[in-house]
Amino acid sequence: MNDGHSPAADGDPNATQPILVLRGSVRALCMVVGVLALFFVYLGLIAIGQIEMSRPTSGVGEGLFAILFLGVIVYVAVEARQMDFTKPTMVIGPDGIAGQRLPKLIPWSMIERVDIPEAWHAEMIYLTVSKDADPEILEVLRKREPLERTVAIPHRLVPGFSSSEVKNIVNSYFERAQQS
Repeated sequence: MNDGHSPAADGDPNATQPILVLRGSVRALCMVVGVLALFFVYLGLIAIGQIEMSRPTSGVGEGLFAILFLGVIVYVAVEARQMDFTKPTMVIGPDGIAGQRLPKLIPWSMIERVDIPEAWHAEMIYLTVSKDADPEILEVLRKREPLERTVAIPHRLVPGFSSSEVKNIVNSYFERAQQS
């Protein structure tokens, strides 16, 4: 798949099809871990009494929150180690959707429903894979309990595309697959 974007892609079948490439950001990961580490250090210093609060505290609550933040830092680090930041996290193209955490390409013909929440704070497009899809794909998606058979695609912050463009591209791919 190659990167391309053409507004004429909807009208002319020979036009360049837009391909959305989502990449993980090492910079964003470092910022999140850094902020969590600052909270951990701050709460740890309060817990051991190096920073005095306006009201005297025993430090137990702050210590527990510091341990909680340490647990979140470890969880984020472990999850980040599973990602390959040199490869795209997800590629959405005319053939289907491929991702690092997906075993293989999910063709648009295997997708039975596209849900685009209209709320202003909604940041994901939800694609529901049909029940008779490839068992290997369903097995991977089944591990995510609340959204079984669902792939979530962020539609904000996709480089080179606005949120509405991403929604339109995903909808056009889905509609083309439904028509054929």
